[in-house]
Amino acid sequence: MDVTSHDDPESTDAGSLDLTPRAPEPQRRSRTGVKRVMPLAVAIVVLAAIAVVGTGLSGSTTYFYNVDDAVAKRADIGDRRIRLQGNVTEGSVVQRADGLRFDLRFGGESVPVRLTGDVPDLFGPSIPVVIEGHFTGTYFASDRALVKHDETYDEDNSDRIREAERDADRAAAPATTAAP
Repeated sequence: MDVTSHDDPESTDAGSLDLTPRAPEPQRRSRTGVKRVMPLAVAIVVLAAIAVVGTGLSGSTTYFYNVDDAVAKRADIGDRRIRLQGNVTEGSVVQRADGLRFDLRFGGESVPVRLTGDVPDLFGPSIPVVIEGHFTGTYFASDRALVKHDETYDEDNSDRIREAERDADRAAAPATTAAP
């Protein structure tokens, strides 16, 4: 019996056997794997969201103090970043190459300030200001100043305000179309 040419003596057309190794067929994934991974993925996403929100909230917490409160609590504040409110002391404003220097006063207490950030247009002596920064050495280092404008803009520019209000009213009014 000739085994090399035929594998089945009854079949003449069978030919030789193909013994070449074949790649295994990809196995179908069962849904149980997905069911196990999904809660883990959801937990990771939730933890990441909590971390992002927590970091954002802790970074945005900047305590606000009046000058007298900050001076009284300076040891507790340390070098933490805070907002400090007071009035710019008359005659204390000095412009230097490294920024603006002035004294900030409130409630009978005064603090020397070095401002390296932008100076608002309305900044000046006796003007209430909120600065942001930290205590360092003998002064308060600030990189941000906020000044609230007063109602004199309304008085000096009442025509602009009325015009802006009219424009806003026109924009809010529903459009009318003429009948054909």
